[in-house]
Amino acid sequence: MIKKINLRSRKIVIIVSAFLIVVAASAPAYYFYNQNQKSQALLKNPTQATTEEVKILVDQVGKLMELPTNESPTIATVSDKTKLAGQSFFAKAENGDKVLIYNQVKKAILYRPSINKIIEVAPVDIGSSTATGSGQAALSQTQPLRVVLLNGTTTTGLTRTVEADLKSKLTNIEVVLKENAKKNDYTKTLVIDISGIKKEVALQVAEVLGGEVAELPDGETRPDADILVIIGKDEI
Repeated sequence: MIKKINLRSRKIVIIVSAFLIVVAASAPAYYFYNQNQKSQALLKNPTQATTEEVKILVDQVGKLMELPTNESPTIATVSDKTKLAGQSFFAKAENGDKVLIYNQVKKAILYRPSINKIIEVAPVDIGSSTATGSGQAALSQTQPLRVVLLNGTTTTGLTRTVEADLKSKLTNIEVVLKENAKKNDYTKTLVIDISGIKKEVALQVAEVLGGEVAELPDGETRPDADILVIIGKDEI
């Protein structure tokens, strides 16, 4: 009788152990599946993704310094530090650094997520072509960036494609006009800073589109906008 009880107990232990192993093995799979589902949802909703990024960054930086509580910052990412050469605010910047820009209190914060460290803090004079101290006003957008898209090729539908691409990768953009350029033989996509004070934004748009920042080509009309994008054959 004792042997039968022991045998039954061993079976129960084996069954329970097997169940726990299965649960333990499936837990990481469920975690990664859940994280993947969240990532996919954010990719389908860029606005939500931006909101989540702002929330995370504010929480991280807020543990290192006191932040304004009456506004949400605009976020920018340093993607090519070589293009920021000569600006003292970005003297120690590395690719991947984040810039938190508080428009109301006119403050910019350079933060490095990889080491959880604040690299620079500077006042920003919003609305001028230069920043007070060592900030960069061009990074701040209190109003939507007004963009005109011109198709500089013979391929139809490019302005619609480029508009979708820009809005999926950049926030606070308003395309105010889409039409054909005066010429249709542009080989390279050109980004022109019509405002004259948004060079850094123009560089960011050019990077997204794989184009280059340029002056307004001869023959093209200067539009009422911040940025003009002339789409070239490289977008086909």
